[in-house]
Amino acid sequence: MIRRPFEQWLFEDVEIAFNIERIKNLPLLMEWLDVPKNNILSYEIDKLRVLLSENVETWNEDELKMMFLAQFLGQFEFNNAPAYRVFTQRPFSIQTAEVEANGRVEWFIATGKQTPKKPFFFLQEYKPEKNSGNDPLGQLLIAMVDAQILNEDIKKPLFGCYMIGRFWFFVVLVEKSYSISKSYDATQTDDLSEIVVILERVKIHIHKELGLPAPIFGRL
Repeated sequence: MIRRPFEQWLFEDVEIAFNIERIKNLPLLMEWLDVPKNNILSYEIDKLRVLLSENVETWNEDELKMMFLAQFLGQFEFNNAPAYRVFTQRPFSIQTAEVEANGRVEWFIATGKQTPKKPFFFLQEYKPEKNSGNDPLGQLLIAMVDAQILNEDIKKPLFGCYMIGRFWFFVVLVEKSYSISKSYDATQTDDLSEIVVILERVKIHIHKELGLPAPIFGRL
Protein backbone atom coordinates (compact mmCIF):
# COMPACT_ATOMS: atom_id res chain seq x y z
CA MET A 1 0.00 0.00 0.00
CA ILE A 2 1.33 3.45 -1.00
CA ARG A 3 0.28 6.30 1.29
CA ARG A 4 1.52 9.70 0.14
CA PRO A 5 0.16 13.26 -0.18
CA PHE A 6 -0.14 14.72 -3.67
CA GLU A 7 2.83 17.06 -3.25
CA GLN A 8 5.20 14.13 -2.77
CA TRP A 9 4.34 12.32 -6.02
CA LEU A 10 6.89 12.25 -8.83
CA PHE A 11 5.66 11.64 -12.35
CA GLU A 12 7.45 8.28 -12.41
CA ASP A 13 5.61 7.26 -9.24
CA VAL A 14 2.27 8.01 -10.90
CA GLU A 15 3.26 6.07 -14.02
CA ILE A 16 4.16 2.98 -11.99
CA ALA A 17 1.29 3.11 -9.49
CA PHE A 18 -1.43 3.62 -12.11
CA ASN A 19 0.16 1.92 -15.11
CA ILE A 20 0.15 5.00 -17.33
CA GLU A 21 2.68 5.71 -20.05
CA ARG A 22 4.11 8.87 -21.55
CA ILE A 23 3.62 8.97 -25.31
CA LYS A 24 5.31 11.49 -27.57
CA ASN A 25 2.88 13.64 -29.55
CA LEU A 26 -0.49 12.09 -28.77
CA PRO A 27 -2.85 13.12 -31.60
CA LEU A 28 -5.23 14.89 -29.21
CA LEU A 29 -2.37 16.99 -27.81
CA MET A 30 -1.16 17.87 -31.30
CA GLU A 31 -4.68 18.91 -32.30
CA TRP A 32 -5.02 21.05 -29.17
CA LEU A 33 -1.71 22.80 -29.78
CA ASP A 34 -2.12 23.32 -33.53
CA VAL A 35 -2.92 27.03 -33.34
CA PRO A 36 -2.46 29.89 -35.81
CA LYS A 37 0.81 31.78 -35.58
CA ASN A 38 1.48 35.51 -35.35
CA ASN A 39 -1.64 36.46 -33.42
CA ILE A 40 -1.86 39.93 -31.90
CA LEU A 41 -2.31 40.12 -28.14
CA SER A 42 -4.94 42.36 -26.62
CA TYR A 43 -3.68 45.44 -24.79
CA GLU A 44 -4.64 43.97 -21.39
CA ILE A 45 -2.85 40.68 -21.95
CA ASP A 46 0.26 42.33 -23.37
CA LYS A 47 0.46 44.53 -20.27
CA LEU A 48 0.49 41.36 -18.18
CA ARG A 49 3.19 39.88 -20.40
CA VAL A 50 5.40 42.92 -19.82
CA LEU A 51 4.72 42.80 -16.07
CA LEU A 52 5.68 39.13 -15.98
CA SER A 53 8.88 39.66 -17.98
CA GLU A 54 9.97 42.45 -15.62
CA ASN A 55 9.27 40.56 -12.38
CA VAL A 56 9.29 36.80 -12.92
CA GLU A 57 12.82 36.37 -11.55
CA THR A 58 12.00 38.13 -8.27
CA TRP A 59 8.36 37.26 -7.55
CA ASN A 60 7.59 34.64 -4.94
CA GLU A 61 4.82 32.10 -5.48
CA ASP A 62 2.00 34.26 -4.14
CA GLU A 63 3.15 37.28 -6.13
CA LEU A 64 3.24 35.20 -9.31
CA LYS A 65 -0.32 34.03 -8.58
CA MET A 66 -1.78 37.40 -7.67
CA MET A 67 0.08 39.75 -10.00
CA PHE A 68 0.05 37.66 -13.16
CA LEU A 69 -1.75 34.34 -13.12
CA ALA A 70 -5.07 35.39 -11.55
CA GLN A 71 -5.36 38.44 -13.80
CA PHE A 72 -4.38 36.50 -16.90
CA LEU A 73 -6.84 33.65 -16.33
CA GLY A 74 -9.52 36.21 -15.53
CA GLN A 75 -9.43 37.30 -19.18
CA PHE A 76 -11.05 34.03 -20.25
CA GLU A 77 -14.29 34.05 -18.23
CA PHE A 78 -13.94 30.42 -17.23
CA ASN A 79 -16.79 30.81 -14.74
CA ASN A 80 -19.99 29.92 -16.60
CA ALA A 81 -22.48 29.12 -13.86
CA PRO A 82 -24.45 26.97 -13.52
CA ALA A 83 -22.79 24.85 -16.24
CA TYR A 84 -19.19 24.95 -14.99
CA ARG A 85 -16.87 27.11 -12.90
CA VAL A 86 -13.34 27.50 -11.55
CA PHE A 87 -12.43 25.81 -8.28
CA THR A 88 -9.24 26.50 -6.33
CA GLN A 89 -7.52 24.79 -3.41
CA ARG A 90 -10.09 21.98 -3.28
CA PRO A 91 -9.29 18.67 -1.56
CA PHE A 92 -8.97 15.57 -3.72
CA SER A 93 -8.30 12.02 -2.57
CA ILE A 94 -7.62 8.62 -4.09
CA GLN A 95 -8.49 5.36 -2.36
CA THR A 96 -7.71 2.12 -4.18
CA ALA A 97 -6.47 -1.27 -3.06
CA GLU A 98 -2.89 -0.12 -3.70
CA VAL A 99 -2.89 3.67 -3.19
CA GLU A 100 -4.06 6.23 -0.66
CA ALA A 101 -3.30 9.79 -1.71
CA ASN A 102 -4.79 13.16 -0.96
CA GLY A 103 -4.06 16.83 -1.41
CA ARG A 104 -5.37 20.17 -2.57
CA VAL A 105 -5.59 20.94 -6.28
CA GLU A 106 -4.48 24.47 -7.07
CA TRP A 107 -6.85 25.50 -9.91
CA PHE A 108 -9.24 23.56 -12.13
CA ILE A 109 -12.45 23.81 -14.13
CA ALA A 110 -15.33 21.44 -13.37
CA THR A 111 -19.09 21.16 -13.25
CA GLY A 112 -20.76 21.73 -9.90
CA LYS A 113 -21.78 24.67 -7.73
CA GLN A 114 -20.27 24.20 -4.29
CA THR A 115 -18.60 20.85 -4.88
CA PRO A 116 -16.70 19.94 -8.08
CA LYS A 117 -18.41 17.12 -9.96
CA LYS A 118 -16.85 16.54 -13.38
CA PRO A 119 -13.37 18.02 -13.91
CA PHE A 120 -12.18 19.05 -17.39
CA PHE A 121 -8.97 21.04 -17.05
CA PHE A 122 -6.30 21.38 -14.35
CA LEU A 123 -3.65 24.02 -13.88
CA GLN A 124 -0.80 23.45 -11.46
CA GLU A 125 1.11 26.71 -11.03
CA TYR A 126 4.49 26.83 -9.43
CA LYS A 127 7.15 29.07 -8.02
CA PRO A 128 9.62 30.97 -10.20
CA GLU A 129 12.25 28.87 -11.94
CA LYS A 130 14.91 29.36 -9.27
CA ASN A 131 12.74 28.04 -6.44
CA SER A 132 10.69 25.24 -7.96
CA GLY A 133 10.88 22.37 -5.51
CA ASN A 134 8.53 19.43 -5.88
CA ASP A 135 7.66 17.77 -9.18
CA PRO A 136 4.88 19.85 -10.81
CA LEU A 137 4.22 17.20 -13.47
CA GLY A 138 3.84 14.54 -10.79
CA GLN A 139 1.34 16.66 -8.88
CA LEU A 140 -0.60 17.44 -12.05
CA LEU A 141 -0.72 13.79 -13.10
CA ILE A 142 -1.91 12.50 -9.73
CA ALA A 143 -4.74 15.06 -9.80
CA MET A 144 -5.67 14.08 -13.37
CA VAL A 145 -5.68 10.36 -12.50
CA ASP A 146 -7.91 11.18 -9.53
CA ALA A 147 -10.24 13.03 -11.89
CA GLN A 148 -10.44 9.97 -14.15
CA ILE A 149 -11.66 8.00 -11.16
CA LEU A 150 -14.10 10.76 -10.19
CA ASN A 151 -15.46 10.99 -13.74
CA GLU A 152 -16.00 7.21 -13.83
CA ASP A 153 -15.08 7.25 -17.52
CA ILE A 154 -11.45 6.57 -18.37
CA LYS A 155 -12.13 7.18 -22.07
CA LYS A 156 -12.92 10.86 -21.48
CA PRO A 157 -9.70 12.83 -22.08
CA LEU A 158 -8.44 15.27 -19.48
CA PHE A 159 -6.47 18.43 -20.17
CA GLY A 160 -3.96 20.13 -17.93
CA CYS A 161 -1.09 22.55 -17.64
CA TYR A 162 1.72 23.20 -15.23
CA MET A 163 3.83 26.34 -14.87
CA ILE A 164 7.40 26.82 -13.75
CA GLY A 165 7.84 30.56 -13.58
CA ARG A 166 7.42 31.91 -17.09
CA PHE A 167 7.25 28.47 -18.71
CA TRP A 168 3.96 26.69 -19.47
CA PHE A 169 3.65 22.98 -20.32
CA PHE A 170 0.38 21.48 -21.57
CA VAL A 171 -0.62 17.89 -20.83
CA VAL A 172 -3.30 15.53 -22.15
CA LEU A 173 -4.27 12.29 -20.39
CA VAL A 174 -6.16 9.78 -22.57
CA GLU A 175 -7.00 6.48 -20.90
CA LYS A 176 -3.59 5.13 -19.81
CA SER A 177 -1.46 7.43 -21.97
CA TYR A 178 -0.35 11.01 -21.54
CA SER A 179 1.65 13.49 -23.57
CA ILE A 180 3.40 16.77 -22.75
CA SER A 181 3.93 19.83 -24.92
CA LYS A 182 7.08 21.81 -25.46
CA SER A 183 7.61 24.74 -23.10
CA TYR A 184 5.86 28.03 -23.90
CA ASP A 185 7.50 31.20 -22.56
CA ALA A 186 4.74 33.56 -21.37
CA THR A 187 7.11 36.55 -21.50
CA GLN A 188 7.36 36.19 -25.29
CA THR A 189 4.60 37.66 -27.48
CA ASP A 190 4.40 34.75 -29.93
CA ASP A 191 4.34 32.09 -27.21
CA LEU A 192 1.79 33.95 -25.08
CA SER A 193 -0.49 34.42 -28.08
CA GLU A 194 -0.40 30.64 -28.59
CA ILE A 195 -1.13 30.06 -24.89
CA VAL A 196 -4.21 32.28 -25.24
CA VAL A 197 -5.59 30.26 -28.16
CA ILE A 198 -4.78 26.95 -26.42
CA LEU A 199 -6.75 28.07 -23.35
CA GLU A 200 -9.64 29.26 -25.52
CA ARG A 201 -9.78 25.76 -26.98
CA VAL A 202 -10.30 24.39 -23.47
CA LYS A 203 -13.57 26.34 -23.38
CA ILE A 204 -14.54 25.00 -26.79
CA HIS A 205 -13.98 21.44 -25.55
CA ILE A 206 -16.01 22.02 -22.38
CA HIS A 207 -18.91 23.53 -24.31
CA LYS A 208 -18.96 20.57 -26.70
CA GLU A 209 -18.89 18.10 -23.81
CA LEU A 210 -21.80 19.84 -22.09
CA GLY A 211 -23.83 20.57 -25.23
CA LEU A 212 -23.53 24.35 -24.78
CA PRO A 213 -23.42 26.97 -27.56
CA ALA A 214 -19.93 27.63 -28.85
CA PRO A 215 -18.11 30.29 -26.80
CA ILE A 216 -17.40 33.69 -28.30
CA PHE A 217 -13.86 35.04 -28.02
CA GLY A 218 -12.39 38.48 -28.41
CA ARG A 219 -9.18 38.19 -26.46
CA LEU A 220 -6.62 38.63 -29.25
